[in-house]
Amino acid sequence: MPVKTLKHLFIYTILRLFSASHFYFRFVKRFVILLFLLPHILLFAQQEEKVIQFSGYALTADSLMGVPFAHVTILNRGRVATAGPDGFFSFAAREGDTLYFTSVGFKPSVYIIPTGLATNKYSVIQLMTRSEIYLRETIIFPWGDREGFKQAFLDLRLPDDDLERARKNLERERLAELGEKLEPDGREAAQNYVRQTSAAKYYYRQAPAQNIFNPLAWAEFIRAWKNGDFKKK
Repeated sequence: MPVKTLKHLFIYTILRLFSASHFYFRFVKRFVILLFLLPHILLFAQQEEKVIQFSGYALTADSLMGVPFAHVTILNRGRVATAGPDGFFSFAAREGDTLYFTSVGFKPSVYIIPTGLATNKYSVIQLMTRSEIYLRETIIFPWGDREGFKQAFLDLRLPDDDLERARKNLERERLAELGEKLEPDGREAAQNYVRQTSAAKYYYRQAPAQNIFNPLAWAEFIRAWKNGDFKKK
């Protein structure tokens, strides 16, 4: 068999080895597989995961306001980072990482860091959409059943309004009670002092008059006795 090129030489060698013993067949088989996988193994060994500084802002999609304390989870690594009060985040990541943004009241979002970056720094602005969750209305009553409601309604005492409070404050009994407890003001105290001084000057150096000999006082006493003013109430 004439050998013209290297390709023919390679094929000729393989055929000769295949025609040899079983030991050579197994050796050639493994050698061919190794030659086929060797470039891929070398390429995989040469490729190293590039570490980058990943930073950016988590903002609301409707108003572009910062989402405070949003969580950024690296799903393929199990790491979690937290944004600041203004939505800013910055942490170390690798090319190709899958990031999962979450925050209470917002829909989760996913971002994959691209590969083949020219620099070791990468920044993004991640928009997050608000998620509204409506709950069924729940009314809590202080009573258990309808009978409890009836009893609570019967025992209800509404507070007095301004008109009712004013009416109670102007009752004669209330005013008399307050009058007995209140101290006299300056004008009343001065009038009492003047009356006492005048009475003392009127009976100067003589015994004061006794109401036991006053017919008007006796008439007032008899009238009060007939009206029952001295009976126990």
